[in-house]
Amino acid sequence: MNTSPCTLPVPATWAGAVARFETVLRAAGRRETTIATRLRHVRQLARALADTPPDQVTSDQLLTWAGAQRWQPETRHAYYVSIRLLYVALDLRPSPADALPPISRPVPPPRPTPEAVYRRALADADERTRAILTLAGAAGLRRSEIVQVNIRDLIDDLTATSLVVHAKGGRDRLIPLTDELTALIRTMCATSPEGWAFPSRDGGHITPRWAARLASRVLPPGWSLHTLRHRFATTAYAADRDLLAVQRLLGHTSVATTQRYTAPPDNAMRQALNAAA
Repeated sequence: MNTSPCTLPVPATWAGAVARFETVLRAAGRRETTIATRLRHVRQLARALADTPPDQVTSDQLLTWAGAQRWQPETRHAYYVSIRLLYVALDLRPSPADALPPISRPVPPPRPTPEAVYRRALADADERTRAILTLAGAAGLRRSEIVQVNIRDLIDDLTATSLVVHAKGGRDRLIPLTDELTALIRTMCATSPEGWAFPSRDGGHITPRWAARLASRVLPPGWSLHTLRHRFATTAYAADRDLLAVQRLLGHTSVATTQRYTAPPDNAMRQALNAAA
């Protein structure tokens, strides 16, 4: 039996509210990956508070449920955003979600996948997984962006090829490709009638979670597609120290976010110290 959080039934007391929430998210033009995440969050809440309709949930109930969860700060923040958006969609005032406290999210240092780890994973991977690793480590794509790569997104100009990257929040961007990346994408898309680089057996493309799982089979524990994005950011920044260019390549709305991805070159701090001596 399938017991995935995305497929378990929603209690009847919450079904209408969850359906309304999905309608509002789609009307707002949210990406499918965003919609799936938000719905997964509120479905979990719905099953936990199945005996209480959403318009009768109290602040104490929400706080008790949330306080019992063993979430990391980023995960907790994401759940709280989903719950607040649910009550906005339901237009319920006052909202019990107003009692959810703001979450302090510590900023971790950049954690690029070491070059030896990256190269070993590429060597151990099959063709599909190697392409997934490469698009994260050499092009800086998120896992949700990798799985959406399609031959239609390649744009040729007079000198090179660029890729339309379908980013989260509908913020698509255009990134230049090397000849090697262009050839890789064309090869991966060649076998799919629909042009997907990573087609699914059920039609369309594979899911971001499946891409991450494939990568985890060849990456050691502690390293992931996300740390490969850090690897890309760090190597791209080391090339000419242009943080704005790296920001645009990664699709960040803030340079401050990009700074959290880019570890300074090994000799940068020593050079700065020597210059000040």
